[in-house]
Amino acid sequence: MNQVKDRKKKTRTEKKFPTFSHSSIRFLHICIFLVFVSLAINLFAEACLARETKEATNDERILTGTGAIVDENIALARNEALSEAFVKAIEEYLIQRIGSQGVANNFQRLDEEILSRTQEAIQDYQIISEFRTERYVRVLAKVRVNEAVLDQKLKKMGLLEADTVQIAVLFMVSEKKEGFSTTYWWGDPSRPASITQTELSLSRIFEERGFRVVNRSFFPPEETYDEGMLSLTLSDEQVAKWGRLLSAQIVIAGEANLYGSSRALVSLKAIKVTDETIIAQGFREGISDSTTGGEESAIGLAITSWGNDMIPHLMGGLERAQKIIDRIIIIVNGLNSYGDFLLFKDFLKKNFPKITSVLERRLAKDSVTFGVEIEGGSTGLAQKLLDHPRTPFAIEIYDLSDQGFTVVVR
Repeated sequence: MNQVKDRKKKTRTEKKFPTFSHSSIRFLHICIFLVFVSLAINLFAEACLARETKEATNDERILTGTGAIVDENIALARNEALSEAFVKAIEEYLIQRIGSQGVANNFQRLDEEILSRTQEAIQDYQIISEFRTERYVRVLAKVRVNEAVLDQKLKKMGLLEADTVQIAVLFMVSEKKEGFSTTYWWGDPSRPASITQTELSLSRIFEERGFRVVNRSFFPPEETYDEGMLSLTLSDEQVAKWGRLLSAQIVIAGEANLYGSSRALVSLKAIKVTDETIIAQGFREGISDSTTGGEESAIGLAITSWGNDMIPHLMGGLERAQKIIDRIIIIVNGLNSYGDFLLFKDFLKKNFPKITSVLERRLAKDSVTFGVEIEGGSTGLAQKLLDHPRTPFAIEIYDLSDQGFTVVVR
């Protein structure tokens, strides 16, 4: 039976020391007692120190870096290897904080503001191991990033909100131009497709309202999709599956029909990914009259009209969920293989609709650390994990807190 356990609870037994009348024997026993007390204090101090050390290194990352040797300059190659390790550490932290989609959507800005200035973001490091050949130097380094500096930079860039969570929106809107076949990117997601006029207009109006537009070309390589998800016409369930696959919270689905440059019709609906419900839906027409000096296209007018009417309803439906999304850490110990890791990750994503994102942060021989975004916090998820009838392994849960918990596979 799965259960939550508290490893901090311990039993304590009391021992009574016998009393002796002879003063020398009593003195001897007092000395022995003091020795034991001293030993116990030392052991307790060592345990506390070990615990403090473990907690202090939780955010450290073990990474490798390689630098090419040019003109026999080994020191320069070593610095190049360290710089590569620094970049890896910062990239991992950025993915942890703003998600893989956030990094993909803002990669150029992140490279200019953060990744090209690694020294500012590294708190300290230690070279654990190093070896070199005639061509290169490779290092294994323990790196700690300066979280305060990075978070300050992300907030300044508008990528890390202090009090709210930026809503991720994915567009799945087909476009049909008069005289041409219908265009839709999800028919072949492995082939990069050009951004349509419809997507450009949608991106503009949603970004103006503070949404984060998902880069649909950033397709997770380890993910798979059903054959039915490639069809032009999708069910709400299939649309929500695409949303979960690309870590979106809202998917705008539907179709746009363009009749020359003067008229456009759009039929769009907003689907909430977590429960596959429609929270806004409407049909709009746009007519552009170039003779009156109007600069906006017909499709732009149609989408602006739709957005002005529907986005307030969409925001109302999301407001409550937006406030309770938590980022937690789940550590899973006792995994026997990489297949076990994939099985558990897939189990989390498919069986808990309130989980909006699952991203592995650190892989070890028999454990993995996940960063999870979820509506409702860690306590509710822990209980649902224990109560779930189809957990892939028998589990116990330890160290439950608002920040996450540890799963031990039995």
